[in-house]
Amino acid sequence: MTTRASRRPDLPPALEGLSWRPLTRSTPTIAGLDLEVPAGQKVLLAGASGSGKSTVLRALAGLLDPEDGEGAGLLPPPERPGERGLLLQTPSHALVAATVARDAAFGPENAALPVPVIRARAAEALAAARVDLAPDRAPLDASGGQQQRLALAGSLALGPDLLLLDEPTSMLDAATAAQVRAAVLEAAEGRTLVLAEHRIEPWLEEMDRLVVLGPQARILADGPPREVLRDQRALLVQEGVIEDRGRHQGPVDGPAPVIAALHGVSVPSRGLRDLELEVRTGRLTVLTGPSGAGKTTVLHTLLGPGEPDIGTVRRPEGARIAAVPQNPEHSFVAATVREELLASPWADDPERAEALLERAGLAQLAGAHPHRLSGGEQRRTAIAAALAQDPALLVLDEPTVGLDARRRDDVLELLLEARDRGAAVLVASHDPVLVAAADHRVELPPSDPPPAPRPRRLPADALNPLTLCLIGILAAIGSFAVQSWQGGLLALLPTALLAPLAVRTLRGGALRMMPILLSAAGLAWTTALLGEAPALSGAAWMLGLQEAARVTAFVAPGVLALGSVRPTPLGDALGQRLHLPARPVAASVIALVRVGHLGRQWETITSTRVRRGLGTARSPRLLAGATLALLVDTLRGAEQQALAMDSRGFATAHHRTWAEPSPLRAADLLGAAIGVLLLIWPALAQLLVA
Repeated sequence: MTTRASRRPDLPPALEGLSWRPLTRSTPTIAGLDLEVPAGQKVLLAGASGSGKSTVLRALAGLLDPEDGEGAGLLPPPERPGERGLLLQTPSHALVAATVARDAAFGPENAALPVPVIRARAAEALAAARVDLAPDRAPLDASGGQQQRLALAGSLALGPDLLLLDEPTSMLDAATAAQVRAAVLEAAEGRTLVLAEHRIEPWLEEMDRLVVLGPQARILADGPPREVLRDQRALLVQEGVIEDRGRHQGPVDGPAPVIAALHGVSVPSRGLRDLELEVRTGRLTVLTGPSGAGKTTVLHTLLGPGEPDIGTVRRPEGARIAAVPQNPEHSFVAATVREELLASPWADDPERAEALLERAGLAQLAGAHPHRLSGGEQRRTAIAAALAQDPALLVLDEPTVGLDARRRDDVLELLLEARDRGAAVLVASHDPVLVAAADHRVELPPSDPPPAPRPRRLPADALNPLTLCLIGILAAIGSFAVQSWQGGLLALLPTALLAPLAVRTLRGGALRMMPILLSAAGLAWTTALLGEAPALSGAAWMLGLQEAARVTAFVAPGVLALGSVRPTPLGDALGQRLHLPARPVAASVIALVRVGHLGRQWETITSTRVRRGLGTARSPRLLAGATLALLVDTLRGAEQQALAMDSRGFATAHHRTWAEPSPLRAADLLGAAIGVLLLIWPALAQLLVA
């Protein structure tokens, strides 16, 4: 049974007897937590991976959903936008719009602020979070570090009374992280700040209080940061809050054979030019550089399977390569952690897998589902699964993000052991501990990618999305007048003449029309075979051609017109012009934006499975598993997306404003006239052929 505590919204947050057990866990993640945060206090929340820090932040935000678990002492949800702001641990889940500018504006829109205020708040938040992306850039096209800064901007834009941040600098280089810390502290002036972080040292001097959590979020230490650090140092080392220095051996010197390399590689779209990289056996190589420099792009280029347009790549055969992506969930293929370590056909040593479970601190979670682990536990599972393959080349993208100091040291020791056994280890990371332990370091310069090409502007772009919808609807109604194949073909003449006004490229138009034409051809064949006329006779084919022309006239104008409509302007029009309920409109727009990026998720999921030796890119078994994985990933992403939206005031946005207007212009009168023409033309065409 789940119970909520009553709380006045003007009082600071206080958790009293908080307990929480997710439906997917047999034991609570939080058991009897009492935590009060006085107004205006800055609290640093620390603890081992899996100690419940992220869950405590969600509890303070009032966003633990009773449908997702059983709990007691839960705080009620916020009563107004801006009351509490939560930054999620995974930045890609926190992005909620199609462009950088609209993502930052999402919270102020939910607060129903005036449009000038919305724009000012968004611009100030983007500047404070050091977001250096073009306002019309797609957030999901940015690097992990850039996404983290953008997600932070979204949390700052509302100016919440209580600011709850989950590892806001974990994916940033040192210089950018220092700038973002300054921005967070500046934004927290006069507000309450609770911040969960594994790397606490840079924050200690600026925070009022350090709270250390143990298993099930039990408070192990609580007090002024320097006092806790002085009096509880042994405990902090034991819990992985601070490092046990001097634990790792230094870099290895001496020559070693090259197992993988990039020579003269350029990726102009990412600003990478003339890249040289050599990865040697028995060496730990760290690829570093500022956020957005292209580290992940370099790893993808090295791993293949294709060749770059410019330059050459050398890599070992696939069976000798193991890789861990930036999002570890994309690599999971099994129902339990133990099965995950043995899922690859190249991981053929059960004893080695068991030893890795112990070394990675996963033995107690061996029977758990990988998708239900904490972020740090998932990362350790993916790394252990890669090591279970005993690869000759091990490639990892940000392997220590979300790990406490003890678990990070454990992972680093595993990587050093792989190196000492002769593996070439290549890591993309900002982690100073990893960089210090590296045998070789490659630093990428700041990238200067060219601006994304702007799509060719079309006459249809001057129309309000509702006008384009009207054109499609009127054309569909008019198509019912088609009574012969000659009339149908003549009815399609205006659509063919007007198509260039709404189609950016010939290829794009052909791809849009292909399903329609295939459906029309199938309908013609079926009608000719099974219709009233003798099967496949001349009369039957004429009847089939008539039905094909009718269905094409019914669908084609709407498909061509609406193909140029982007989700965000459509949502603006539905909300402002038709005054549809704001919450369903905004949620639908976000869903459409996410659907547009499913192709990238699919590519990541399938390529990860191919690298693990589970089949080829066309293997039916691999494709079936990848389809299920995409579905699971989409559903989990939707769950986190809903949480991110609610953390920016969406749950209480009963009245909403929109950052951009949706005007009706003179061009829309012409568009309406085209719609009327398409309504009456099929009837006129039928009269002409009759």
